[in-house]
Amino acid sequence: MKEIVYHTNYQLEENYWWFLARRQIISDVIKKTVQIDKNEYILDVGCGTCGMAEYLSKDFNVVAIDTSELALEYCKKRGIQHSFLSTLENFPKNQYNIKAITILDVIEHIEDDNAILDQLYQALPIDGYLVASVPAYQFLWSFHDEVHKHYRRYNLINFKKLIQNAGFQIQFATYFNTFLFPVALAKRFIDILLNIEKRNEYAIEILPKPINTLFTKIFEFERYFFPKVSFPFGLSILIIAKKL
Repeated sequence: MKEIVYHTNYQLEENYWWFLARRQIISDVIKKTVQIDKNEYILDVGCGTCGMAEYLSKDFNVVAIDTSELALEYCKKRGIQHSFLSTLENFPKNQYNIKAITILDVIEHIEDDNAILDQLYQALPIDGYLVASVPAYQFLWSFHDEVHKHYRRYNLINFKKLIQNAGFQIQFATYFNTFLFPVALAKRFIDILLNIEKRNEYAIEILPKPINTLFTKIFEFERYFFPKVSFPFGLSILIIAKKL
């Protein structure tokens, strides 16, 4: 990602609607679907500025890795003790009792997504869990994807196939950020028609506080449906899978 994204994410992770609701949803789904003991760890791959790792550490042992020195500087500011500058392939996994790996909005940044899924499979023990999220729908490709240096977006069918081909058994799969999908779709087409999206170098729309609060509540409300319900569309995809 561009450096400006790390600076911006660090500032927004504590108050921007997308970050607030997303971390709550993913944390809730992990609590409901992942069986993890007190002596076991979650490995957060591509942790960025550690907003998610910090939130998960309230309930779990978390170790975080990223390939960006800038990202890891922000992790240290958040007080994440177990954060390392490393690829998954080079990380000394035997030093931690890893039971689950989170890779959240990371796979789309990697050119060879099959290779990273193979590495994730090898990194987990038998009965270990994979928690993965990606942005949905290639037709929603925008300047945001360019700034974040994405290679692709996914649909649920091809993302499930990618994970299954690596050897995982899917436990739960859904689109999410569904309730705000019509708003985002309308915004996308307006940006295209008016050619305004590239005027914002951050590629994030800063909202007035009342709207930000409203969006947070709308998005966060989806957590009450998971994992009992899978949504048929949405702006993102979330999959929980297991290595058997």
